[in-house]
Amino acid sequence: MATRSIRRSFLTVMSALYGGKPALYGLDINTLVFDEKRIDTMPPDRAQKIHSFRLLDDRRRSFAAGLLLEAALGRDAVFRIHKSVNGKPYIDGGPCFSVSHSGNYVVLAVCREDAGFDIQFARADRDTAMIARHAFQPEEIEAVGCDTSMFYRVWAAKEAYLKMAGCRSLSMQDFCVRLEGGAGRIKGITDTEIRFFEQFDGYAAAVSAPAGTDWPSDITVMSGI
Repeated sequence: MATRSIRRSFLTVMSALYGGKPALYGLDINTLVFDEKRIDTMPPDRAQKIHSFRLLDDRRRSFAAGLLLEAALGRDAVFRIHKSVNGKPYIDGGPCFSVSHSGNYVVLAVCREDAGFDIQFARADRDTAMIARHAFQPEEIEAVGCDTSMFYRVWAAKEAYLKMAGCRSLSMQDFCVRLEGGAGRIKGITDTEIRFFEQFDGYAAAVSAPAGTDWPSDITVMSGI
């Protein structure tokens, strides 16, 4: 049965869930049963990554990411995931995608154009001022001030843009995020915009994509996969 499932038509599976428009899918790891047998049906790279984590919650997040990719893109697609020379995952002939996980949530962004997504759990024990000094530009540090929620918005935006750019030589300090109302942009770059999502209490989430990309207003939280 597993072999027949893997061989299902790539296009048929794609049209069942991802219909070609920009989409965001999420999973709460607390709703999943960590199934060792199901891990063995995943691509070898994913299975190896899951088993490499020492902590159970890290393994659960990686397991959830594998399930979400399979549910959104189809089993054929997840077995076609490759990595560029810079380590950015991609699918030959498929859509662009970006996965991020933090705390209890795993989120997948899917788009026909390059996109990067990031979610950050606002941990109370994190030294945000120290991180900002090492990773943010002076303009960002001034804008954030002592506002913890603003710090996480900027951090998620910067991570999202790095994932979109897919360039290992680029660091957080090489560009500046400017927040404008409920959105943001990268200073000096007009063809890219940042969208924020705030439906999960205690989390900051952001997607970076070409300006004008029609993202949904909320992340679709999946269940029963």
